[in-house]
Amino acid sequence: MIEGAEFLVKQCPCFREFEGEHLCVNDNYVKKMITIDVDTELIGSKHVSDEFINSRSNDDDLCFCLAYLGEDELYYCMFQQRDIKVRGRQVSKAEMQRALEILAPENAQFSSVLCGECLYNIIAALKDEVDPACPI
Repeated sequence: MIEGAEFLVKQCPCFREFEGEHLCVNDNYVKKMITIDVDTELIGSKHVSDEFINSRSNDDDLCFCLAYLGEDELYYCMFQQRDIKVRGRQVSKAEMQRALEILAPENAQFSSVLCGECLYNIIAALKDEVDPACPI
């Protein structure tokens, strides 16, 4: 995997597509979403301002299907600016990095589209290793 590729992850681990509907399962809460496909290479380019990247949507139903790494080394929803939670706990850089190592091939590119459900399951398994008694 390319160094630094974990800054922006396309497919958010909380995104699901079920029977034609797009869903967010962040923090074990299921919500219908309207998705907007965004080229990850555009996000990192000079054509997109920091204001845009740090802005929060007023519409709770929109989703870019992107997770980004915050300065606190935790992952956030790109559009909602909410922390991403799996098993009720925030997703760390180390967990995402390990999940990407397991899921992505050596030559994965920055804009590679990954399996969100696969990422979620790997992160959940990593969290279970740390705290096997977690009931969620």
